[in-house]
Amino acid sequence: MTVSSTHTDPEHKPQSRWRRLLWLFLLVINLLPYVLGVWQWQRGQDKEVLLRSLTSAMSTAPVELVFRDAEPPPEFTRVRLDHGEPVGPVIELRNSYLAGQSGRRILQPWRQGADHSMVLLDLGWLVDGASLPDFRSDQIVAQGYRMPTPRHFVLSGATKGAEGPVDQVDEDTLRKRYPGHWFQGVVVLENSPAPLLHWPVVPEFMPDRHYAYALQWLLLGICISGASWLIWRRRHEIH
Repeated sequence: MTVSSTHTDPEHKPQSRWRRLLWLFLLVINLLPYVLGVWQWQRGQDKEVLLRSLTSAMSTAPVELVFRDAEPPPEFTRVRLDHGEPVGPVIELRNSYLAGQSGRRILQPWRQGADHSMVLLDLGWLVDGASLPDFRSDQIVAQGYRMPTPRHFVLSGATKGAEGPVDQVDEDTLRKRYPGHWFQGVVVLENSPAPLLHWPVVPEFMPDRHYAYALQWLLLGICISGASWLIWRRRHEIH
C-alpha cells in the first residue's frame, strides 16, 4: 500500500498574492482615467450653469447688498451697495494678468452707510508700471457682481497682506483691522474709475477647459485599457 503525500510549494502562496495585487493595481489604473474624465465633465456642466446664471444676472436689476443673518446673495449675483466710504489703503494684488499683460487688481475695503457692513471692492485692473491715482469716493459707483476672493498660486516667501502690493489677500487681518460684519468674497465693479480697467466677471475656468480635460482623461483611459488587454492576451497565449 502506497501512501501519497501532498507537497505544497512554499513560493506558490507569495507569488499568488503578488499576482492578485498586480491585477488589482491594473484594475485601478484602468478605472481611474474614466473616473477623472467623468469628474471633469461634471465640472464643465457646473460651470455652464454658472455662466447661464451670470448671463441672467447681467440682464436683471441689481439687488441691494444688505447684511443679514440669513445667506447673502449667491456668488455672481449683480448687487448694489448702499452709500458708504472707503476704509483704509487699497490692496494691490499682483500677478494678475489681463489680455496677456501683467498687472494688479486694486481692491478697496468699503464700509456701507446704512448697516456699516464691510465688503471688499474690486475697483479694477492696472497694468504694471502705471502709477496708482488717488480715488475720491464719489468716483466709485458701488455696483457690480459678487465674486469669490481672488486667489493665486503663490510660492513660499510670497507677500500676504491687507494693504499695498501683495501676492495674496490676508482676509483675517482685514477683519481684525476693520471690525464689523464682513461679506465673503469681493464685489467687482461694473464701471471701474479711470484709468483702471474692468476685471472680467467670469468663472476661474471656463467649461471648454474642463471638457478638454475630460477628453484627455478618456483618451488616456482607452490607451491604458488597450495596453492592459494586450498584456492579458499575450499572457494567456503563452500559457
